[in-house]
Amino acid sequence: MLNLSKLNRRLVTGLTTLALTGVGTALATPAAAQSAPPAGSVPMSSTYLDELGRPTPYLQERVREFANQPFVPPQLRDTLLSALAFTAGYGELGGPELPTDAPTFTQFYWPTISGGCIGGQGDAVASALAVPGPATIPAPGAAEGQTSFLFTALGTPPAAENQGGLYVHWLNLDNLRFGATPLANNGINPEGPATVSGTADTGNGTIVAIVGGDLNTTESTCHFLPTAAIIDAR
Repeated sequence: MLNLSKLNRRLVTGLTTLALTGVGTALATPAAAQSAPPAGSVPMSSTYLDELGRPTPYLQERVREFANQPFVPPQLRDTLLSALAFTAGYGELGGPELPTDAPTFTQFYWPTISGGCIGGQGDAVASALAVPGPATIPAPGAAEGQTSFLFTALGTPPAAENQGGLYVHWLNLDNLRFGATPLANNGINPEGPATVSGTADTGNGTIVAIVGGDLNTTESTCHFLPTAAIIDAR
């Protein structure tokens, strides 16, 4: 049986790596820029990501260099280093390998963070993904012409039974359907982390989706800024 908790933790690897790549390249120190591989020497993906979507040693070092600069606020430094530890697979933070029988999915392009979401103090990093139907997971599943959305806030307690504040706003560019799909507690990861999902009658085609809002855990309400994706549901 597919363990969605493990699946979700592996999926956020790619999301957080994208964010780290942007920070590590756009805000790198001059020394880091000088030590970058020569242009055209290796493909961009192999410079920053390995074959499993994890940050390469080169990218890890660039992120650490930036995070430890004196001008970086402690909270941002801790968030970057925690995200790096997760994506690189260090200790308990790293996720297991993606199961070979996982459905086709699209990751949302960057992780989103909610300040003070864990115990009223710790920040929670969340990931989102979309699964075009037909697919039985994530619950409640998606039929042909539908798309399921999944949102997980790592490190949080279970999702509360009552939700209603987290929505996926979507537009199908081919059939011009659009909607706002609420994400609910469908029994995924009942022991945590908080995971919510929902299914939309998107139809087939290219779908633009944005997710954000309030996620209710058994401990608190956490506000997550939007993240977005373009989904090929054909």
